[in-house]
Amino acid sequence: MKKEQREQMLDDIAKFCLMDDTFFHTCLKDSPSGMEWILRIILDDPELAVLEMHTQEDVPNIFGRSVIFDVFVRDAKGREYNVEVQRADKGADPRRARHHACVLDAMHVEKNMEWKQLPPTIVIFITETDVLHGGEPIYHVERTIRELHHKRFEDDAEIIYVNGKCQDDTPLGQLMQDFACKDPSKMHSKVLAERVRFYKSDEHGVRTMCKIMQDLMEKYAEGKLEEGRAKGKAEGIAEKTLRTIRNQLKRHVEYADIASDNETTVDEVIRIAKENGLAY
Repeated sequence: MKKEQREQMLDDIAKFCLMDDTFFHTCLKDSPSGMEWILRIILDDPELAVLEMHTQEDVPNIFGRSVIFDVFVRDAKGREYNVEVQRADKGADPRRARHHACVLDAMHVEKNMEWKQLPPTIVIFITETDVLHGGEPIYHVERTIRELHHKRFEDDAEIIYVNGKCQDDTPLGQLMQDFACKDPSKMHSKVLAERVRFYKSDEHGVRTMCKIMQDLMEKYAEGKLEEGRAKGKAEGIAEKTLRTIRNQLKRHVEYADIASDNETTVDEVIRIAKENGLAY
């Protein structure tokens, strides 16, 4: 990479915040504690525990448009989430939320299964602007039965819009301040600040982010991939490195050796070990 190109990328990285979707799912990759923090505040559930999480989850659709989730989550209560960040109002269209909710269901429907086995689903759109124009910090969208005085239709499906413009001193408002913040030293959440700081300041994190950006620019320039697939491909190298680190941790390879093999720091290896229950 040319010096001028790297300097431009470093300048771009400095301007990133969690409201940028590529930076969001990169920072949240392999950080269930960060996702827990976000979901606990949005759902006002301090006991929520993340059991499984995937970023850039590609869900194919043989009949039409596929979906790449920014983040897919399953919690300890069996609820499943698709969490998206959107800067443009167009990307948070209600029909897109409906499509994402349908895809969450389609991931589980199997022949002869009982409908009660479908897990509760929640699609969350964190938007930079107040796309529903109600002046509220958060909107909960649920189906109701008109003829029964809008009694809730118990289908266990919900859509939530979080208004990024609301940045007051409530926990949700402070979370939105963090999503808009470019400087990790000014963020309220320590766990989110740590992830942002890693990809903006740590040499390994910066190198990973530069590689992602370079791959995206090359794909766009070549016209080989649409935006969603390009993002997924760009994440591949970082995911491969992570799998290697996990495998070495399972074999109890020395932390320093793992760091050297994967061109990262011992602190980063320890962080991955702790977050994956592989510390020793």
